[in-house]
Amino acid sequence: MSTVDWNIKRFRSGRGSEELRDRVVIELPLEIKLNGIPLVALMRMPGMDKELAVGFCLTEKIIDDISQIRLLKHCGQLEQEIAGGGEAGSDGLDRGNVVEIEAEAPADQDRFSGTFIVRTGCGGADLSALEDYHEGTVSSRLEIGADIIYGVGRELTRHQEVFAGTGGTHGAGVFERDGRAAVVAEDVGRHNALDKAVGWCALWGTEIRDKFLVLSGRISYEMALKAVRVGIPVVVSMAAPTSLGLRIAEKAGLTLVGFSDGKRFNVYTHPERIV
Repeated sequence: MSTVDWNIKRFRSGRGSEELRDRVVIELPLEIKLNGIPLVALMRMPGMDKELAVGFCLTEKIIDDISQIRLLKHCGQLEQEIAGGGEAGSDGLDRGNVVEIEAEAPADQDRFSGTFIVRTGCGGADLSALEDYHEGTVSSRLEIGADIIYGVGRELTRHQEVFAGTGGTHGAGVFERDGRAAVVAEDVGRHNALDKAVGWCALWGTEIRDKFLVLSGRISYEMALKAVRVGIPVVVSMAAPTSLGLRIAEKAGLTLVGFSDGKRFNVYTHPERIV
């Protein structure tokens, strides 16, 4: 369950006000435990929680490959209570909102020493990457036709069912080179939406390095880093990039496309992949 009904008072210019029910996106914490140790707590929209946990571990380089995971278990007691008419207001992490992962040879777990809350609008990328870039390069020779880019924003939005009803989610989709969506994920956080899409591909054995990523939100350096870390060669956004996002993309060989609205788009880095 990803939304709740809320009593509101709506005002319209020249028409007064009215009381009605509105749909609102649920935002709740999800704790991720790695090998029995709390790793991180993410504020997210419930749904695709296993995918979110796996995607987070991959895009933050906690693990390098899905084959390292030996056990993946999700407990969702609070979500079950909400589905049964309970309250969605708890901020506790002790009611079953946990994904547990057992993995072989995880890396950099010390970066996440002890659970901390990653707020909805914030990522967990490492700032040291800016001074000493060492995340590798994207070498894919993927080419995408400009005519495909024009249509992917509309296709992303078409798959965002929660956004259509609430206007409250970001979208992230992994797309085939012909413009078909392999998966589209939604979340209150754009980082989470990306991680859900990446985690889905990993869990379903869908190769990601020959596809491209489409986002509804801006391309910050965290978003660029996450794409590079899993080998995505092209990121298309309906919004703007940031200067640090562009710096990461330029160094890593990542193609960044912004302001894709169906009528125009800007290619900021490595334009050779857009033909």
